[in-house]
Amino acid sequence: MSAVAVSYMDNEEFVRAIESAKIYDLGQPYFWGMPVHPADPPFLIYLYRYHEHTQELFKDIAPGLDFADSLELVTTSMHSGTHIDALCHMSRGGKLFGGVSASQLETHAGYKRMGVEEVPLIIRRAILLDFPALKGVNILPERYEITPKDIEQALEKEQVAVKPGDAVLVRTGYSNFFLKDPEKYLHGFAGLTADGARYLSSMKISVACSDNLAFGVPKPFELHQVFLVDNGIFMIKSMNFEELARDEQYVSILVALPLKIKGATGSLVRPIAICQGS
Repeated sequence: MSAVAVSYMDNEEFVRAIESAKIYDLGQPYFWGMPVHPADPPFLIYLYRYHEHTQELFKDIAPGLDFADSLELVTTSMHSGTHIDALCHMSRGGKLFGGVSASQLETHAGYKRMGVEEVPLIIRRAILLDFPALKGVNILPERYEITPKDIEQALEKEQVAVKPGDAVLVRTGYSNFFLKDPEKYLHGFAGLTADGARYLSSMKISVACSDNLAFGVPKPFELHQVFLVDNGIFMIKSMNFEELARDEQYVSILVALPLKIKGATGSLVRPIAICQGS
């Protein structure tokens, strides 16, 4: 049998494996009035063209079809809802990851380098750390601080290990408030300590993910500096791990594809987890 035939069979087997896999949607919806950081612009969506208005517009362009269309205008930052942070998003003393001066890269049209277009396509082995399950609760207590010891205990309980290059999914349970209690979602969260972030960074992870916006407790910005500035680890926030946790899927493949917006500090994403089908 030729190498081409073997390769073809391997690809077909791969396709069948993906088709039979269990896919989890890890993203939150985007909508008018959704919870965003109080200092950020709101997410707004407007219908820019209506079908009943464009029928006349397209009468001469597409004669005889009775054609119409509709489209929208969206205004938002790239840090609304489920999103990824690029390395130009946070700094310490004006310095980005690698000691790069933020001011040397800034322009009115975005960053010259280190923008979200440089973020690689994220297709990574992912480890879910289910801290509410570790503590025997559905949602962690408000302002609970996840420590390195908690991380060690969660890994032991789940019988998994973090490998270099992995993504780590930190579940606090606060994604439950995204739709039903935006104020609590924004202001009543639990999260990872800076020491917890340093501990995960020491494992050489590539992506740190959370089910709330702040991610860090007691100092969210310090945690961002540990991941983004000190270690060059991308962050995806405001994810939803509830179904993944319900099914005890502690190991999966995370797929998250940021938009290639040149010079942007982040991107909206719709991440998924791929797990072995039943």
